[in-house]
Amino acid sequence: MSNFPELLARHIPGLKVYTEADHIAQRCTDWRKRYTTTALAVVEPDTSAQLQKVVALCAQNKVAMCTQGGNTGLVGGAVPAADGEASKRPHIVLGTRRLREVLSVDETNLTLTASAGYTLHEIQEFAAAHGLLFPLSLASEGTCTLGGNLASNAGGVAVLRYGNARELCLGLEFVNARGEMCGDLRGLRKNNTGYDLRHLMIGSEGTLGVVTTACMKVFPAPKSRCVAWMNVDNIESAVQALQAIQKQMYTELTSYEWMNAQAIAVVEEHFPARAPKAAPDCDHVLAEFTSPGPEAALRDRVQHSLVTVMNEQSTVRNVVLAQNGKEMERFWALRENISEAQAKNGLNVKHDVACAVSALPKFHDLALNSIEEQGIEVRPILFGHLGDGNLHFNLSAPAGQDAAAFLNAHQTALNDIVHHAILSCGGTVSAEHGIGQLKADLLKSITPAPSYNMFKAIKAAMDPDNLFNPGKVVL
Repeated sequence: MSNFPELLARHIPGLKVYTEADHIAQRCTDWRKRYTTTALAVVEPDTSAQLQKVVALCAQNKVAMCTQGGNTGLVGGAVPAADGEASKRPHIVLGTRRLREVLSVDETNLTLTASAGYTLHEIQEFAAAHGLLFPLSLASEGTCTLGGNLASNAGGVAVLRYGNARELCLGLEFVNARGEMCGDLRGLRKNNTGYDLRHLMIGSEGTLGVVTTACMKVFPAPKSRCVAWMNVDNIESAVQALQAIQKQMYTELTSYEWMNAQAIAVVEEHFPARAPKAAPDCDHVLAEFTSPGPEAALRDRVQHSLVTVMNEQSTVRNVVLAQNGKEMERFWALRENISEAQAKNGLNVKHDVACAVSALPKFHDLALNSIEEQGIEVRPILFGHLGDGNLHFNLSAPAGQDAAAFLNAHQTALNDIVHHAILSCGGTVSAEHGIGQLKADLLKSITPAPSYNMFKAIKAAMDPDNLFNPGKVVL
């Protein structure tokens, strides 16, 4: 297969085919640098027609394809498999960042149609230029692409109000394992004509086909915005406050993010911003509210609501409203810099879990108590989208300990403890990061056999030669 890159270049004029070792190494290393693999080439089509020809040639020559957008995933789904039989197969990295044929909006239908290669930030900006809001929002939005967002069913900070990528997608087109174009882009909110292939593709992580274009929901842009920072005693206090706020301002509450004291402390170790604090060991909540009405009216309602909550719940210690746009961004930077700050302290054991919001305090206490009972000392850096039940339950080495040694000694035990705790609370081991190659074995072990066999049957029907992203999701 060493001549396959030349075959692609010869049969598809204008196709970008990169075979330089440095380029391949860069694109075969995942964002967390957990997986470093290799490929025959990095291939980047400019058009959907070129993409179809690439897939057809790969199918004819039995070359596997690892589809890659911005390569910002956290479970190794966007780089070729590192272990197992899949790692022995000839691969190309199939980059979709150059797929930028379509970017349009239907303001009456409130839909936006875009090619897979546009970044999330570009789509947000395009919508905003038309007075509309595309609400999907992630820390990696300047790099991640629409195709990757759909392949991983991306979540982010506004799921509480608008839903994740699946809820926002009305239609998509994709290339199947024979190089044929499938799906549709009609942007219909009601369409009961046969199986909905869109929902098979969303969240399939590149294992069933390659998304080329999608039709997404957009919304009238809100006219006002208010961001609040709250200090609370613990996660149970944050959940109770959420319930009280939703009773008063359900339609305006857009985001509700919880951070434990250690998460903010690690940000303050590495960044100049400081969070409002009622006490050194308090936990934190960032809440954002938006409205189509005037800003003054929204601020008054938010202030009244949060003061009422603070007066009624003694475990809510302090409330601060951002006074201007700059302060709003400062509050959000405290939340969004947690992962980067934690990375500066070295490797850590990451978990992306979710359960019913009402069960989050039980899970939190069960997991931490179980870790303590096992005699493992950790620095818990806990944060996430509490409003939709999703926590990033990250565990770092205690201060002064070597991070790599900590990981080697305790990663397996900590994973077992956290996964057992979340499953016992009726939750999931992957809320928004996906399965990729990191959790493929775990998925198989926790999924009932009839359901897992159905996964395999769908994969075999849509990709009989296992060419799309082998070694990921379904083994």
